[in-house]
Amino acid sequence: MRSVLKWFKRECGQSVILVAISIAMLCTVAAIVVDIGMVSVSKGQLQNAADAAALAGAHELPSASAARSTAVTYAGLNGVPASNTTATSPYNGNANRIEVVCSETVEYTFARIIGLTSIDVSARAVAERTGMGTGPFGYAVFSGGDNLLLGMYSSSLNITGSVHSNYSLMITGSSQTISGNAEAVNALSCYVSTITIGGLAQGASIDIQGSSVNVPNRLTSPAAFVAMPDFSAEVKALSDAAGTSSKGNKTFWGTNLSVDSPIYVDGKVEVAGSTFTGQGTICATGDINMSGSMLKATSDTAVCLYSTKGNISLSTSGLTINGTLYAPNGKIGIYASNITIYGRVIAKEIIITGSNVNIIAGSSDLNFLPAGSISLVG
Repeated sequence: MRSVLKWFKRECGQSVILVAISIAMLCTVAAIVVDIGMVSVSKGQLQNAADAAALAGAHELPSASAARSTAVTYAGLNGVPASNTTATSPYNGNANRIEVVCSETVEYTFARIIGLTSIDVSARAVAERTGMGTGPFGYAVFSGGDNLLLGMYSSSLNITGSVHSNYSLMITGSSQTISGNAEAVNALSCYVSTITIGGLAQGASIDIQGSSVNVPNRLTSPAAFVAMPDFSAEVKALSDAAGTSSKGNKTFWGTNLSVDSPIYVDGKVEVAGSTFTGQGTICATGDINMSGSMLKATSDTAVCLYSTKGNISLSTSGLTINGTLYAPNGKIGIYASNITIYGRVIAKEIIITGSNVNIIAGSSDLNFLPAGSISLVG
């Protein structure tokens, strides 16, 4: 009997030790879970602040002092004080880049049990500003897909400016005029009754046939591949600041619409019977469809209809617009007749089938462009 009692006492003592060890282990696990979670959340918030600050600062480049000041201000708006923000521009000798580092000290809670009191965390972002007046915006018609045909099948098409395809360019119809160059990385093919190319006709292969061909300058050599920029982040930032951003599909019907402040729509956009004024961008993440009996902009307007992921369709006859259509990841289809665009048509894929289509590029139609695109590069 005594031996049994001794055994129970011995086991009871061991149980107390095991319970104590278990409690210590649980506290350690709690410290790891809770405090690592706090550090992770803090790191995410700092990264968001650094990203926003770098993008905002890059908007002021190449003025380094203005860029640094703006970056510090935007970091503060995102909860990071100036004392915890370091903005560097020029960055690595590049006057068009700015680096922002945001930091803070995270105080531990449960980890104090195991002797840890705090940890310093930081996040870094580098933003760059690049010019956009050239590249695809240097053309009246630009198709950026590297395996998508640029098809111009209009019975009457007049383009003031140059045309470029990152793949092949196909021109058919009764009468087509291009005042500038006609360029293709791959094949340039023209089967038109009457065609005039005022500049250089260039492609890896060139086949031009017609009863009246006025194409004196030809170069059988692939044209250069030209990339398309993305400036939607800047449009959204400016739109958010102006209170003109919205979620869901949006219809602009019979309105006098000012685009002096950019408009950002997270969804599709339908534009019908509207008049545009000002100089700016309507940016949608989805498709943009233009319809109605007449859609017109005032002569001093430079508007950009920009679909970041979708297509842009012109299905209305008698359409006149001052501005640029931009769908870097989608297709622009001009299927209606009597279309006049005082601006540019730029997309991953372009199809023009309407008759009596006029695309007239000029220097003033690019006034909607920011001085450069702004993007995170590190």
